[in-house]
Amino acid sequence: MAEKKNKDKVVAFRLSQSDFSQFEEKLASSNMKKSAFFREVFLNANVNLTVKSTPSKDLARLTFLFNKSSNNLNQIAHQLNSAYVAGKVSSSLYTSVNNALVDIRQLLLSGIDDVD
Repeated sequence: MAEKKNKDKVVAFRLSQSDFSQFEEKLASSNMKKSAFFREVFLNANVNLTVKSTPSKDLARLTFLFNKSSNNLNQIAHQLNSAYVAGKVSSSLYTSVNNALVDIRQLLLSGIDDVD
């Protein structure tokens, strides 16, 4: 007699409505239960997948730095705008800091082209 396997691991994923409709059609035509259907598809099918390569360390580091920088730059822009609206900052200072923020943004964006 075949040994009964303990199936205690649950696998789940989400589908769009159109993908779900296709799934339901294939499931219905298979005359199988969902679990048996998935086991057959994923464990016994000969499927060739294109696996995405992992991001380089440079890209991971750049993403980390961009996230930290963008948060700080957004805080500066918000404080500058609030001070300008309240009349605490002159128009010339407001313009020069805004221009500096635009320059920083351009420098950050230009760095993206050189990674991966």
